Amino acid sequence: MATIPYKIVVRDVFVKGERKRIYTPKLSSAGKVSTKYLARQVAVESTISDNEAKRFIDGFAMVIRQALVNDFQVKLDKLGTFTPKIKVKAVDSEEDFSLDVIQSKSVEFRPSVEVEDELKTASFRKVNLNLKHV
Repeated sequence: MATIPYKIVVRDVFVKGERKRIYTPKLSSAGKVSTKYLARQVAVESTISDNEAKRFIDGFAMVIRQALVNDFQVKLDKLGTFTPKIKVKAVDSEEDFSLDVIQSKSVEFRPSVEVEDELKTASFRKVNLNLKHV
């Protein structure tokens, strides 16, 4: 079973003008996983070399990017779905519309049922006792 590391952080908040100190859990990241690391893990789990796995991952990422910028959703069955999104400002009529109403572009990720189930069954573990003031 997976465990999710967390730490306790101290936060100062203001409630009705008064400062109050609260303690909250915060996920504790172990860092980022690089493409090189992913390629090595893919190579270990398959019959291809590290370099072949790296070339595959790079090509795979390029294909996903191209699909997203061409307004396709990308569904990876055991991982989840990536969907291009835009944030817009509403206008009163079609005549008032211009591309200026598009405020930002982004990608949304919706995890697969397998990922969600794994997260639901994961337990938590505290990683340090030092309180960090945020």
